[in-house]
Amino acid sequence: MKKIFSVFFALLTVLLSLCGCADAEKSTDEMFALDTIITFCIYSSDENISTDTISKCKDEIIRLENMLSATKKGSDVYNINHSDAKKVSVSDETIRLLQKARKLSESCDGAFDVSVYELVKLWGFDTKEYKVPTSDEVEKTLRYVGYSDVTIDKNDVLLKKGMSIDLGAIAKGYIGERLYDIMKNSEIDAGIINLGGMVVTYSSENSSKEFSVGVEYPDTGDVFAKLNVSKPFTVTSGGYQRYFEKDSKRYHHILDPKTGKPSESDISSVTVISDDGVANDALSTAFYVMGVDETLEYLKNHNADVEDGYSVIILSSDKSQVFVSEKLKADGFELLDGYEKEININYV
Repeated sequence: MKKIFSVFFALLTVLLSLCGCADAEKSTDEMFALDTIITFCIYSSDENISTDTISKCKDEIIRLENMLSATKKGSDVYNINHSDAKKVSVSDETIRLLQKARKLSESCDGAFDVSVYELVKLWGFDTKEYKVPTSDEVEKTLRYVGYSDVTIDKNDVLLKKGMSIDLGAIAKGYIGERLYDIMKNSEIDAGIINLGGMVVTYSSENSSKEFSVGVEYPDTGDVFAKLNVSKPFTVTSGGYQRYFEKDSKRYHHILDPKTGKPSESDISSVTVISDDGVANDALSTAFYVMGVDETLEYLKNHNADVEDGYSVIILSSDKSQVFVSEKLKADGFELLDGYEKEININYV
C-alpha cells in the first residue's frame, strides 16, 4: 500500500500535513532566508541523518543567497549591479545561471527577463516603499531593460550603463535543484522543502511514497484542486500575494518587461511542474505575463525541452476556467468540493 505525503502550498506559504509514515521518523525545521520562511520536513529512520541533511540544506541556502542576492553587499549580483558599466568576474554558478536565463528569455520572447531590476526599484518592490510611477518614468526606465544587453564573456559580466539585474525569479529554482541533490545524496527516505512559491519533493528509489499537492485558490488561502506529483519541482506564480493598492487599484509585483508595468494577465495563478527547477521558476513568471493562449502555444513548441515535458495548472483571471495538462489526469488531478461547480476544467 502506497503511503501519501500531502503538501498544501500557496504562493509564499505551505501548510504541511504528512501521514502514513510508519517506517521513518519525521524531522522538521525552518529558517528565514530568501525573504521568506523556508520549511524543511525530512523522513529518515536515523534522526542524525535527518538533522545533518537539514543542516546541509540550510548552509547551501545561505551560500547561494550570499552569491545571488541583488541586495547583499559582496554578492555576485550586487557586484555586477554596482560595476558602473565595467566587467565583473563572477562564479561559475552565476555564469551558468545567467546563461540559462538568457536561453529561457529567448524562448519566451522576453516575457521573463533578469534585467527588470530598475523597474522593480521604480515601483518600490525592492524596499516595499511602493509608488505608482508616471508614464514618463516608466518609459525612461525601460531604456535600461533588455536581457540581450547583459554581456557574458567567460566568467566576466558586463551591463550597459544604468542597467541592473535581479535573479529573484530564477534563483529559487536553482537553489531548489541544489537542495534536491543534497536530499538525493543523503540516506533519507523522503523530504519536502518549501522555499516560498516553490516546493521541492524527494522520495528515495526504495520508497513507495507519493506526494499529494494542493493548489491555493487566490486571495483566500483555501485549496481548490489537488493532484499527486512525481516530479521534484512545483512552482506557483500569481499577482495576488505581493501587491499594493493605490486609489482602489491593485498593483502586483509581476512586471511585464515590455510595458514596464504590472502584467495585465488573463491568468490568476499558474503552477508549473517538471524536473527542471530553474526553468519552472522562470517560466511560471513568464507564463503569467504571456497569458493563457501564448502559454499554451509555448508548451506545444517547447515541451520537449525537458524530460516528460512541463505540466501546468492555469487558473483564469476570472477564476471560471482552469487549464490543466492532459498528463495530470493520470496523477489524479481533481477540483475539491465546491469548486467543481464553479470552475470548468480544460485539459490541454
